Amino acid sequence: MKIKSVFFFALFSLLASQVFAKENAIKSDLDTKISIEKKDSREEIKSFDFDKLFAQAEKYFKEAKAWQKIECTPKNGFICTKHECNKRESISTLILDKKEKTITRCSGKDCETFPAEFEQTGVYFNIQTKGPVGTLIRILGDSRYKEITTVALDAYIANGECKVVTE
Repeated sequence: MKIKSVFFFALFSLLASQVFAKENAIKSDLDTKISIEKKDSREEIKSFDFDKLFAQAEKYFKEAKAWQKIECTPKNGFICTKHECNKRESISTLILDKKEKTITRCSGKDCETFPAEFEQTGVYFNIQTKGPVGTLIRILGDSRYKEITTVALDAYIANGECKVVTE
């Protein structure tokens, strides 16, 4: 009976070692296939020129702080309703005056002036009308701008360029 036990133990050990060997062989083949098939499709991260980035930010900051009066002309505009935003021709120019704290909107020779709050936030100047007219304007330095004006529940959005007005 002892011989039978030793025989079965030996047979069991032999079978177990073969199964274990097959599992390791399959696993190593699988690992190899996975590592071969794995590809990285992400873009390579490029380094930034932080000196250039900081210099540009400082330039915009100084430009935003320096202007006193600026004229902004739209390049394109949209009128947005509850369901859609349609392109709209933009004809109104804006004159933004920090000293007087006003926004003047001109369509041709017809101009309307509104009191406004002016506040610099880093490289941007934010201008917001006071009272019932809902206008928010953000200017990068002294050059590009975005305007959002609400009329009832619709919104007019304009993008364009600004230039400093010298008096």
